[in-house]
Amino acid sequence: MPEVPCLKRSLLTLLFTLMGLPLSDGAMALDSDRDQPIQIVADVAIRDELAGETRYEGNVVLTQGSLVITADTLSIRHNTDEADKIVATGKPATLVQQPTPDQAPVDASALRIEYIRSQDLVRLLEDARIAQDGSTLSGRQIDYLVSQRTVRAAGIPGAEGTDRVEVVIPPENLRGNASNG
Repeated sequence: MPEVPCLKRSLLTLLFTLMGLPLSDGAMALDSDRDQPIQIVADVAIRDELAGETRYEGNVVLTQGSLVITADTLSIRHNTDEADKIVATGKPATLVQQPTPDQAPVDASALRIEYIRSQDLVRLLEDARIAQDGSTLSGRQIDYLVSQRTVRAAGIPGAEGTDRVEVVIPPENLRGNASNG
């Protein structure tokens, strides 16, 4: 997949938002977000100590600063004190966050959003879509391998029977990127 600067920044913002980790190149969520408390509101919360899972069900809304995740279910699996796997599912599950005060919010959605710590992987599955400031990246699956800083998008089956990825960049975003180098 060719790298698109505005989408790369948006995708990196989204993916690091899911993990709560800063980026070394400065593309991150609002600095104040990680210092804010996490609030989760749901119809039901279930903590299963033996399974090592906390599950939130029904109209789940997770907020932390400018980050808002909505889902039908959100599960957090952990073998230690830290989360090993976080899964948000919905029709679709959504994630919205303000990257910086001067940037438009990143809006991502998929039927399933996963963060797998052991693989250093963030995955948007089924009807995956990321949008910011009119630019979009969509496909069946969008993966980000954090340690390798690699993005891979798998397409949606097209009329010819082949998988296709779609990237849309408005002309004004192209002009802005050209002037920024």
